[in-house]
Formats: sequence, structure tokens, C-alpha cells
Amino acid sequence: MNSTRFLVSIAAVILIVSACGETRTSGFYAGAATTTRTDVSPMPIYTDTLSGETLPSVTDTLLNITFENVSVEPFGPGCVYPIYNGYMHIDNSMSEEPVVLLSSAGLLGDGIVQARFEIVDAPSHCVVGIVLRASSDENFLLLGVNSRGQYTVQRFLGGLWTPVMGLEPFESSRLLLFGRPGVEITAIIHGSYVDFLVNGQLVQVVRTDLPATGQVGVFVDGYANVNLDRLTVVPSE
Repeated sequence: MNSTRFLVSIAAVILIVSACGETRTSGFYAGAATTTRTDVSPMPIYTDTLSGETLPSVTDTLLNITFENVSVEPFGPGCVYPIYNGYMHIDNSMSEEPVVLLSSAGLLGDGIVQARFEIVDAPSHCVVGIVLRASSDENFLLLGVNSRGQYTVQRFLGGLWTPVMGLEPFESSRLLLFGRPGVEITAIIHGSYVDFLVNGQLVQVVRTDLPATGQVGVFVDGYANVNLDRLTVVPSE
């Protein structure tokens, strides 16, 4: 009887330990100190371009899309996500892989990039965000948030995610509310610095090794169903 109880206790301990693994979101680790990925193959990224393809030459673009007009194509004619009722409906709830939509808009110098999302349905760890400095679908900077009161600033390059400035993959902020259905993400680019604002609140000043110029876009995590309400790009005069 004692040996049976001992085996049951050991099994319970193993079960508890196995359930405490690192939480992962789109190939990067939630709150882990390491940035090493355990995947053998790179994480697929879905964009309007072929993998590794260099995007067209960047030009300063003034863009303010509210999706009231169903014929707008901020991500090119190949974008499969429908526009109706004033939103672009990005339903990625059936896939574990993220969606990255790269816009035809971009920045040659300083400027502002802003996107507003309405969360229809998504696990709390799922990230939505804006993409900066995209030279291809395998090289960009992500500024994103989840519904756990956390933000993330990471570079995606050649299938690997790397946090910048020594930040953790996910940083908590008292300025970020839990479970808020709507989120507005703003990047103010000035030189090699990016002011990262969420719902009008400055959560991080990001220093990059190069100016955050290039193509811009949006990021929607796997298992997330969101509506894109607005996309704005404003080059500085």
C-alpha cells in the first residue's frame, strides 16, 4: 500500500512539473530570460510577398486608412482578409502561426506609424502589433502587446526572434490594462529612437542600431481574431 501511494505521488509530481513548461507565443518565449528557440525549422510568416523576397523601393507615404471604403488595399491586391463594417477582419483563430501584413506604405525618415485593433477573440497571451523597418518578410522590428498587461519589442531576422536593448521578450507595464478589447499602438520614429505608445501612453523608448525606416505593417498572432480599425502612416515634414 505504501509503495502504491509513493508511485502515485511521484506521478503527480511529474504531471505538475510537465505542466509548468515555458509559455510560447509565435516562436518567442513569454517572460523567459533566454531567446534561444527550440524549433528546428524557422517560423513561417505569412505576408503578401514570397519568403525572403526584397520589397519594392521605399517612398515616404502619407496613409490614413479607416476601412470605411471597402475598395482600399493598404496591403496590396493579394490580401485575402475582407473589409466590411469599417474594419479589415483578420481572423487567424484557426492557425498557430502569426500573420504579418506588410503595407505598400513606408518611411524614408522620421514619422509616425499607428494602428488600432479591436480584439474579437484571442487567448490573453496573443500579440497584436505594428511592424517597422521591414526590408523583407524575414527582417523587421515588432512592437506589440497582449492582454496580460505586457508589451514586446523584438527583431525578427532569418526565422529567429531577438529582443532589443536587453529587454525581456515580454515586459510588464502598469500602463497596460488587462483584457482591454481595443488597443491603439503608435510608433513615433525620430532618428535611431522609437517612442512606443499604447493607447496614448508611452511604455518604452526604443533605441535601434539603425533608424527604423522602411516598409511598415501589422502583426496578428496565431489563434487571434481581430479587426483592424485604422492604419496611419505620417512622414515628418
